[in-house]
Amino acid sequence: MSINTEKIRQNADLINPISACPFGEPIAECPFIPYYALNNEREQIMQIDVIPQEELDELRKFHRACMERYRNNEWKPKKTCTQVRGNG
Repeated sequence: MSINTEKIRQNADLINPISACPFGEPIAECPFIPYYALNNEREQIMQIDVIPQEELDELRKFHRACMERYRNNEWKPKKTCTQVRGNG
């Protein structure tokens, strides 16, 4: 199956958050966690094609609110291994 579908293209902004938490580790109530459990980026992206559009809209709303909280320093995600080790 192709990941180049109309629905996936229309919801391309959800590819990053459905593939991995952009902040390192998701907060406990993150609705994307079940998709991370797939542990396969192609399968994660393919989910966009089968998730009802209303649910995709809710995921988008959650992600945008989460980004806003992060930008406002309302919460700090846990550091990833690369952040802990630094650049060298």
